[in-house]
Amino acid sequence: MKPTSSSLVHLALAALHTVGVLADGVGLIGHGKTLYNPTCAFACRNVIKGCKLACTPEGSAANHGTAHSPVSTPPECFVKDDAFLRTMAICLDTYCPLSGNPPIDLLVDYWASHLGTGTLGDYQWVPAVSYHDALAAGRADERRLLANNATAGAEDHSNGEYHRSHGMSKLRTRQFMTVAGPEVTSPLPIIKAKAPLNVTSFIAPADWQKQYSGMSDFETNEAGHSTYTIVVLVVAIFLPIPLSLLRFVPGIANSRAWNAFQSALINPALYGKRHREPVAGAVGMVPTRGQAMYILLISLLNLVFLLAPYVYHHPQSTFGSQAAQELSIVGNRAGVMAMGNVVALFLFAARNNVLLWITDWSYGTYLLLHRWLGYWAVIHTVIHSFMLWFNYQIYGDYQAELARDYWVWGIVGTAAVVALYLTSLRVVRQRVYEFFLASHFVLALLFIIGYYYHIWFLYEYAWGYEIWAFVAAGIWATERVVRLVRIGWRGYRTATVSVVPDCDGEYLRIEIEGAQLGEGVAYLTFPSLRGRFWESHPFSVAFNSSEVAEVSGSSPSTPETGINPESKEAGPTKQTATITSPVKAVQETKGSTTFLARVRTGITRSLAKRAAASGSVRLGVVVDGPYPHSGDVTTQLKQCSSILYIAGGVGITALLPYLRRFTVPSRLFYATRKTGLAAVLEPALAALPASVETETMVGQRLDLDGILEKPLADKADGGPLGIVVCGPPGMADHVRYKVVQLSRNGPATRAYVLVDEAFGW
Repeated sequence: MKPTSSSLVHLALAALHTVGVLADGVGLIGHGKTLYNPTCAFACRNVIKGCKLACTPEGSAANHGTAHSPVSTPPECFVKDDAFLRTMAICLDTYCPLSGNPPIDLLVDYWASHLGTGTLGDYQWVPAVSYHDALAAGRADERRLLANNATAGAEDHSNGEYHRSHGMSKLRTRQFMTVAGPEVTSPLPIIKAKAPLNVTSFIAPADWQKQYSGMSDFETNEAGHSTYTIVVLVVAIFLPIPLSLLRFVPGIANSRAWNAFQSALINPALYGKRHREPVAGAVGMVPTRGQAMYILLISLLNLVFLLAPYVYHHPQSTFGSQAAQELSIVGNRAGVMAMGNVVALFLFAARNNVLLWITDWSYGTYLLLHRWLGYWAVIHTVIHSFMLWFNYQIYGDYQAELARDYWVWGIVGTAAVVALYLTSLRVVRQRVYEFFLASHFVLALLFIIGYYYHIWFLYEYAWGYEIWAFVAAGIWATERVVRLVRIGWRGYRTATVSVVPDCDGEYLRIEIEGAQLGEGVAYLTFPSLRGRFWESHPFSVAFNSSEVAEVSGSSPSTPETGINPESKEAGPTKQTATITSPVKAVQETKGSTTFLARVRTGITRSLAKRAAASGSVRLGVVVDGPYPHSGDVTTQLKQCSSILYIAGGVGITALLPYLRRFTVPSRLFYATRKTGLAAVLEPALAALPASVETETMVGQRLDLDGILEKPLADKADGGPLGIVVCGPPGMADHVRYKVVQLSRNGPATRAYVLVDEAFGW
């Protein structure tokens, strides 16, 4: 067929497209990218793509299709074969008006970009003639055949026999759509899949309908995978923002209704009295009811969208039965939804999570939600792997799939995410934190790599699924870059590490010289300690040198508390020390930051051993941070007319910033088992504002019930009471339980704001 002037125009227009530009959009399927647009045209090509053309190479083993849909005919053959082009044009003109009636411009664009390649459009394979010219030539063939066979009947191309064409006396190529499919007729020979195609032919309605149903179902369900995954992702990430904006509602902190609501549905543990204390043999922690509602919502979305909705039409070309279709599409939905959860959990684990600055949710809360999103990521990944495995075992060729690279990398990703769950159990995190940290990094990276190559070897960049890996990796990489910038800004510092006296080696003092870091949690790395330069561990800033009392007068190891600093750990009958006025202390080293840490396993034990050998040790340190303990709770506490602080052990370090920041009447109740710890903290406590009344108890437990009952029942104070607690899990849980109990069932009449300063993995 020679190109006409009309075809030359269309060829010129097609040449304007950049070579290699994809004609199916960019993004996720259903959100910027299409698979079969228009579906009617793809259905036409799918019937005959396996047919042998005059230019199809003989005996070639090359595959120009996909692993699951091989094609032996190369793209350049499709775009120049007359029989194929005319048959395609007749099919588009016949069936597309009956199935959505896509605009002619879309059909012309399909013609220019998809005839050679099929699913993935590419403008470099330019058809020899335009769509309109091919259609005109095909209709001419049809009219000639109709004229020749008007009385004798049409020849059946499939078996060489003749049949009467329903008494047809004129051309009737377009009629109407029925429930069973289109009813159309043509005098052209009927072509079957995989049969030789050497003359202009007609695609039977039943053959076209099966392809159309299969492809339409497939794209609709694939678009659903993207849509429902995006819903889960958007809700997971953005739900905290509107919820946290409630803190800006004027007067909400003093609202009796809000007070009752948070006491019933936000602050209490989901069940029982424990929240920070682990349950069930240290397996995990019970979330608060507020956290549980978020977890429930995300879990319901993950479960409901995994199971529905889907579309099914049978018979169709893609799946032989609804059971096979369900195995495949539910398995694929699970695989996509796993990555939506992965993106959110990567964000929630980040130290530089922007939500920490926008919302009033704590980092501990985001880490809790990070774990729950991780559970769903694991569940979806395992479901995806097993359902696709069952599908190929029952309906496909599993041995053939097993040999393909995409399947191997899928196994790698699945194994990595399951191992990541096992190495992230609380018992592992608490007992071998360094192992957890290293394995978490390696396995998460291996999972992302496995997912990426799983997609790439199957689709390359055709279907957009690689975007999920890019987004997750982008969050991870951005977080690391920000960390490096912060570390570079702080520079390489020197830290003096010593064991706190009179604490039986239980506490360490880490003083970083030449820097006042501020407040919050800083991540410290001691490269020379054990050679693990990649490890960073969180420590709470106790105080900066500018935040302690300046005038000397008493030794820091001799606190004015009535306790003999030379004595061992105080028993339950030891004297209670109350500090109600500033106490003068020794001038701290100018320009330094002090951390206090309890010696446990891992790095703190290594530091303690080095320091105990010579009394103190100087080590190089890399500092990342500090970061805030909690989200933006300042707005809530500003509405309080008085604040009650309750601290235990080194938990006091998290409360000191609040004590210095707010000038409303405040009381601090601090308990420690060690006199040495009280001595180290005395300069910082002595430098607190005059509005703070401090009571320090050494060797005794705080009377938490008595501490809470009186201020909560104080009717004379019209504003809400701020309650900030940080200390051992048992103490914090008791405060939470008692506050809620008094608010709901006791004599308490004041509204309150509860802040539980907790930092844990």
